[in-house]
Amino acid sequence: MIVTCPNCSKRYMLDEALLPKEGRKVRCISCHHVWSQALDVSSFLPTPPLMELTEGVIPEHASSKKPFSWTGGMILLAILLSLLSCLVFGRKIIATLWPQSERLYDLVGLHIDLPGSGLALSNTQSHVHNEDAIDMVMVSGDVVNTSHRVRSIPPLKISCKGESSHSKCLNNDKGKDCVLDYYEHRLSETSLLPGEQIHFETAPRPKIQGTHHISIEF
Repeated sequence: MIVTCPNCSKRYMLDEALLPKEGRKVRCISCHHVWSQALDVSSFLPTPPLMELTEGVIPEHASSKKPFSWTGGMILLAILLSLLSCLVFGRKIIATLWPQSERLYDLVGLHIDLPGSGLALSNTQSHVHNEDAIDMVMVSGDVVNTSHRVRSIPPLKISCKGESSHSKCLNNDKGKDCVLDYYEHRLSETSLLPGEQIHFETAPRPKIQGTHHISIEF
């Protein structure tokens, strides 16, 4: 049995066989307090029988995981397929808005052939000469394939720009960005190998009065 010192609350394990029914005096080893310790008769009482467990159905805990929804899965799959279709079939529009994406498409084997993509213009210049008292302008330069694969050459778009006060604007813009004349020039070749370049030279064309500069684009 366990006895507790009433003075210092020190607890001891005491053999019940050492105590008579009427009890006896004991002393605390810690504080040397002496008290009369009676036998704990509760230890002689019969242990009450355990209650029998009643058979029953234990309710199953609801799982924290939600069951897989086939409807939600099909909707998600449809969204992913739609997104993939937009990325594949709309790659030209995407590359136009974000030119850096063309390299990413090339990595997965989806080549994009935007007009002038992978091509560069160099050594461009304009020449003006007089023919029968009329100023004629001619544009020349080089087209270079700066990419790692064969590129098709689109027609060159040539715009003569200047002040709007001298002539009617073709693009309805005012100032020096007014397009006074516009025409296209096709090169003798339709494609270039990687690193290859080709020289071009347009036919003479009457210079529009007020032209300040000529822009060349693909």
